[in-house]
Amino acid sequence: MVNSESRSPNDQVPPSTCSPHEDGCKEALNKLAECASTVPMMKEFGTKGLTEAFKAGAFHAEDNYMKGGACKESFMSLAECPDMDKPDKQAALLDCMEAHSDYYHKYLEIVDEHVEKVAMKELESTFPGGEEELALGVHRYFMKGKGGCCKKQYTAFTDCMIEEDCKEEQCGPFMTTITKMIFRFL
Repeated sequence: MVNSESRSPNDQVPPSTCSPHEDGCKEALNKLAECASTVPMMKEFGTKGLTEAFKAGAFHAEDNYMKGGACKESFMSLAECPDMDKPDKQAALLDCMEAHSDYYHKYLEIVDEHVEKVAMKELESTFPGGEEELALGVHRYFMKGKGGCCKKQYTAFTDCMIEEDCKEEQCGPFMTTITKMIFRFL
């Protein structure tokens, strides 16, 4: 009987480190987002999104709801900034709001919407040419470009997404592995 297993670590595609079956690929996405937030271009996109969110009508200095929660000090510190574009103060408020999400969930949704909208707008202007060019540009950025420091997290996320898609399509393990390999060489 012939053993088709390769002994070379270079041609093996490991299963993703995050299970697509428990919570989708949320864990892998969170790890990628955490890493990407340290990459200068992505950090800039995030700062623009947070600034827009914190300038939104829901974040006025007179907002008694924001003052009433556990994040009053962080909120007032940011609200007193003329442009609300201080990344350290934004991060402090966001961390506090996430730690007290039971109280601030409504505001966290506003922040998420604004950050996502601004990030997509910035990505579309950075990688013009439609949806396919955007996806390919982001892929190249993380696999071969300046976002390479997050390559491991990006690969884990894409592997998880491929596993999830292949499970839905009932591709089988061979096709799943081939799809991962092809995706890595794009």
